[in-house]
Amino acid sequence: MRSLVADPSGPWARTGLARRAAVVLIGGPIVLGAVWSGGMPLALLVTVLAVAGAEEFRRLARAAGLPTSPALGVGALAFPLLAAVGRWDAAWSALLAVAALAAVLAVVGEHRPQAVAGAAADLLGALYLGGLFAHLIVFRDAAGFGAVLAVVAVVWVNDIVAYFVGVAWGHRPLAPGLSPGKSLEGFAAGLVAATLAGASSGALLGWPVGRAAVLGLAVAVASVAGDLWESAMKRSAGVKDSGAVLPGHGGILDRFDALLFGAPVGYYLWRWLL
Repeated sequence: MRSLVADPSGPWARTGLARRAAVVLIGGPIVLGAVWSGGMPLALLVTVLAVAGAEEFRRLARAAGLPTSPALGVGALAFPLLAAVGRWDAAWSALLAVAALAAVLAVVGEHRPQAVAGAAADLLGALYLGGLFAHLIVFRDAAGFGAVLAVVAVVWVNDIVAYFVGVAWGHRPLAPGLSPGKSLEGFAAGLVAATLAGASSGALLGWPVGRAAVLGLAVAVASVAGDLWESAMKRSAGVKDSGAVLPGHGGILDRFDALLFGAPVGYYLWRWLL
């Protein structure tokens, strides 16, 4: 995502805001509709996003000099399918199977000298895309639409507030080694807004407001971590965006990097705190 951006040099028109807004106006209702419906629509959306994201991850890994194998795609597909059929309890077994498949394909493939690095990249990609995306299905089945919507809202509020505050007032970089455009001012504003969004959502859902605020803050921190992790991957690969499928945003990873970290954190905190 392009959150926490500091752009003191020019007007907002230069940020591609119109294209970003168009994608959100079209894609937002699709995502929310799938989450509201649950079941097959959500499973289909999550599976498509995980597989498409895995392809972007594969390209990033190859650009960074890491070989990959079909184990990456198998894992990205397996975890959402397990969640969709109500067999998330088998996720650990799937993880072991993907690890074994990645190891076998690494030692018999053409990149045998990089077998360990290739198998590690496959396993990481499978968990990153398949495992994390699958939590949207698990979360929806366990907690219902309202709880998932609250976490999605926290992620989006954090992203939007951080973006605009960063553009307008951001001067001090948050992580210059990873993403020089992200600002501390945007980061702080996003956390405050996300905490308030969590508390407000909790009040509407009947959750203890203080615990809901903690959930909002933790999800926001996780979403920023997801954003920075994806920036680190792109920097290693030497590219600006993970893809070009979403005008103004880049690829699937560029748009969903924050939610990939935020949704699992929101799910487990919902289980432990609420």
